[in-house]
Amino acid sequence: MTAPTSNTVPNTTQPSEAVRIAIAEAKELPILDVGPYLAGVPGALEQLGADVRLIQENLGFFAIVNHGIPQALIDESFKQTARLFDIPMEEKLKHRVGYHHQGYLPPKSSILQSKVIQEKIALNTKKDTNAAWLFMRNRTADDPKVRGNVRHRGLNQWPESLPEFKKALYEYQTSMEKLGQRLLPIYARALNLRGDYFDSMFKAPEYYQRCAYYHPEENMEEGQYALAPHSDGSFLTLLPMTPVPGLEVMTPAKEWLKVRYVKDALIVNTGQVLNRLSNDHFIATPHRVVNPPMKRYALTFFFYPDDDANVGPIPECMAPGEKAKYDSRSFYDFFVPYLDDLYHYNDPNFMKEVEPAGVATAG
Repeated sequence: MTAPTSNTVPNTTQPSEAVRIAIAEAKELPILDVGPYLAGVPGALEQLGADVRLIQENLGFFAIVNHGIPQALIDESFKQTARLFDIPMEEKLKHRVGYHHQGYLPPKSSILQSKVIQEKIALNTKKDTNAAWLFMRNRTADDPKVRGNVRHRGLNQWPESLPEFKKALYEYQTSMEKLGQRLLPIYARALNLRGDYFDSMFKAPEYYQRCAYYHPEENMEEGQYALAPHSDGSFLTLLPMTPVPGLEVMTPAKEWLKVRYVKDALIVNTGQVLNRLSNDHFIATPHRVVNPPMKRYALTFFFYPDDDANVGPIPECMAPGEKAKYDSRSFYDFFVPYLDDLYHYNDPNFMKEVEPAGVATAG
C-alpha cells in the first residue's frame, strides 16, 4: 500500500484459522458469519475485513450466513422465477432482450466470451444452453435516463401474466441492494481503507439482476456449458445457494472447485469493478455453470456503484512505485463495453432491429 493518508486505517487483525485452512486446501468455499457484524458486535468488522482480504487475494469466492435476508423471501423468489420460465414462449419472446440488455434471453441465443477469460482460459465458441430474464435497476417512464434512452437504463420488461413475480422480485432486489450497501465497510477494511470509504460511490447504486434457468441438456456439444466461464463485472455479486449442483469456481491452481450447498447461505464474489479499484490485488475469479442433473434456477444479483463513480485504481491500494493497471473512468463507461465484450448474440441483426437509429450495437 502507499504511504498513509486520511483514507487509510491499517487493519492489523489476522485472518481466522478456518479461512486460512479453506484457502490453503481450496476444496470448499470459506463460510463467513456476518451476523455479529450486522448486529454491531465490536471487532466483527475488523475480523471480516481480514478474512475477506485473504479470500479476495486468493480465491475470490465465499459464502455468508446470518445475512439478514429472510429465507421466505428467497424461497418465494425462486418459486416465482420457476413460474417465469414456464410462461408460454410467445409471451416470453414479446419481451426478448434487446438494445438495453433487459428482458428475456432464450436458450442457445448467445455466446458468452470476453477478452479477460480468453487470456486466462480459452476462447469460448459455443452457445450457452441456459435461458435468462435480465433486469436492471427498476425505473419509471419519467426517469431522466429512460427519457434520454441511456443504454442499459431503460424500463424493465416485466411479464404481464405474472404480477406476483414482479412483487416478489422487486422486494428481493431492494433487500439485496440494502445488504450490498451494508457489506461495503467490510471491503473497505479489507483494503485498509476507512470503513465509510465507498459510501460516496454508492449514493444511487446500480444493479443487474439475472434470473436464470439451467435445464438439463441432453445434447451438449464438446466445450459447451450451461453458462460458459466468465468473471463478473460487479463490485460484488450476491447469489442464494441452491441444492442443485452446477456452479464451479476456478481455484488459484486453475482447477475447478464444485461449490457445495450450504443451507440458507449466500455466495459472495467480487468482479472487475473491485478488481480495477484494487489495482488487481482483489481478483475477479472465473467461474462457470456445467450441465445440471435437474432443473436449476439462479437469482444472481450484481451490485454496482453509481454510474458516475470513478472505477480507476484507488491510490491507497497501490504499493510504492506500483503503476496503475487500469485507466480512470466512470462506472458507466466501464459497464457498457463490459457487456458488449461478454454477450455475443447469434443473430447479428437482432440488436440493430431493436435499437434506436444511429446508436452503436452490442457484440
